[in-house]
Amino acid sequence: MIPALDLNHIDFTYPSAAEPLFEDVSARFARGWTALLGGNGIGKTTLVRLALGDIRPDAGSVRPARRTYAAAYCAQRIDEPPTNLADFASDWSPEAMAVRSALGIGDDWCWRWSTLSGGEAKRLQLACAFAARPDVLVLDEPTNHVDAAARDAIAMAMRLFDGVGIVVSHDAALIDATCARCVMLERRHVRGRNVTVAATYQGGYAQASAQRQADDLRDDAALNAARRTARRLAAERTRRAEHARELDARKRRGLRVDPNDHDARNLLKYGKPTLGTAASRATAQLDGRLSAARRAEESLSVAAKRYDGDIWMGAEPSHRRELIHVAAGVIRYGEDSATGLASARDAAASSGVVAVPPRATLAVGPHGVWTLEETDPNGDGLLVPELSVGPRDHIVITGPNGLGKSTLIRAMLNGAGAGLGTSRSAAGADVPMLAIGQRAGADAERRAMTELAGLSRERRSLALAAYARLNADPDRLVAAGNGNARSAGNTGGETGGVLSPGELRKLMLALGAARGVQLIVMDEPTNHLDIDSRKALARMLRSFPGAVIVATHDALLLDDGSQDFDRLIW
Repeated sequence: MIPALDLNHIDFTYPSAAEPLFEDVSARFARGWTALLGGNGIGKTTLVRLALGDIRPDAGSVRPARRTYAAAYCAQRIDEPPTNLADFASDWSPEAMAVRSALGIGDDWCWRWSTLSGGEAKRLQLACAFAARPDVLVLDEPTNHVDAAARDAIAMAMRLFDGVGIVVSHDAALIDATCARCVMLERRHVRGRNVTVAATYQGGYAQASAQRQADDLRDDAALNAARRTARRLAAERTRRAEHARELDARKRRGLRVDPNDHDARNLLKYGKPTLGTAASRATAQLDGRLSAARRAEESLSVAAKRYDGDIWMGAEPSHRRELIHVAAGVIRYGEDSATGLASARDAAASSGVVAVPPRATLAVGPHGVWTLEETDPNGDGLLVPELSVGPRDHIVITGPNGLGKSTLIRAMLNGAGAGLGTSRSAAGADVPMLAIGQRAGADAERRAMTELAGLSRERRSLALAAYARLNADPDRLVAAGNGNARSAGNTGGETGGVLSPGELRKLMLALGAARGVQLIVMDEPTNHLDIDSRKALARMLRSFPGAVIVATHDALLLDDGSQDFDRLIW
């Protein structure tokens, strides 16, 4: 095992980029877990690729060299199965068995990747990474898609790892439970421009965030003090110059200087402003102090501006009384509609097969909270009552992984005569709708970029404004849309696209804002979003006047720390 992974004075610029992504960035990842934090698109994935030797810095060094240690990277997307899935499937070593047990991996999961739920796929992906037994392990958003029980299991598995661990995450609870330190990437404003810096803080997310906030307050105070000093000295210099000009004019007119005017007498004694003489020592000293104050002001850095405003959706609720209808019955896993209980029993009886009971039941609670509860571990499908969604209903679907939240979402979209990315109502009339699933890859990015390019100027402005309010960079998005992919300053994650997964999700949300949608359907909406963006999304959902359906495990989205669902989303 290596003791640490060190990045020293790293410079990096993508080809064709207008500005460098990193300048003189240093970070140390010691044994144990370090959280790598930062907003979407700031360069976390790029820094990881530099650390692992996948790309080379323009300047600086990474030690030790990549060839001297084994590394594993667990991507945040689950579009494709892990490259070592086949090896893991046949690995029954004690280490692999311990990983299977810790993460609750089913014996058949390796053979049915395409049918796993998002949470199950994420757990299997993580198991493959842990089972590789690397010296350096990077987990990119490991708690995306997973429920609370799986999050606890992931934290347990992380604590068993004794190498150099880097977790790229926006999950504050996970970081507090596992990490000894945090490396925060942030944009800082210094010398008239924004640069990316890496600051290391001891402790988990709560401790690091408190220290960062204190540092920001200190930096703001120092900058304000430097500005006040520079303004005071500049004003004093201006006052002296004006007084000197006035004195010079009086002398030219033959007027005497008031013996009680000490400033004027000093100017006569030291300044000698006329006849092109050199500046006096007093003036030179003042100029020196002013220059020093201005240099101090320029050298100080403060956090770059972030956009924390709510997203203006520009939408009204639909005039239809019902947008979605799902009949009571059982939704079998892999299907998109409910089969009535009587029909299911009749079909089973006619074929001579005993009807399989549902695995889970949907409980429709107050305030739009729908909860999936397991009733038979050996069953198949989800038992649902008759469901109806009106034009102003806000509904949150929650429950453990694998019980059918995504299945229910698909059935509800089918009940609207729609699918992901379409906009049909139960009555067949068009209803503007935003539907975002868990797995959005390169195809979704191409569709989103094409839609952005095709918007009118007014709607494009609305989309870019919404994108900025989700703490994303609209200038980089526009540059990417114009074909300058690398000016975006990141690799676009694992699909090779322009946008990171978080940026893509923000763009899809922004496009929905520009369309003025009446129905929002989202499966795990906060996956890939940084904490500030998750808060902005929560505010948007709460204030949205139309219908909202979300399936989520995100405690921040569910209750905003209040343990009351309708305090945040309704």
